[in-house]
Amino acid sequence: MRTTLDLDRALLEEAKAALGAESFTEAIEMALRQAVSRTRAAEAWRTLEGSDLSWESIEELNGYRRTFGDRPL
Repeated sequence: MRTTLDLDRALLEEAKAALGAESFTEAIEMALRQAVSRTRAAEAWRTLEGSDLSWESIEELNGYRRTFGDRPL
């Protein structure tokens, strides 16, 4: 998608360097993906906090992950 944005050039340069991005577009997309990932992870933790899920061992956890999927947050 093509759009016009008014961005702080110094911030964009810093983000590009910090993320190791090759272009401004890549830096913006990486930052957006990270923001979405953090939000999903926070939502998942909030859901887990109220649940009664617990595992007795790593093997039990791995079995749960194999059964219900191992999707990244």
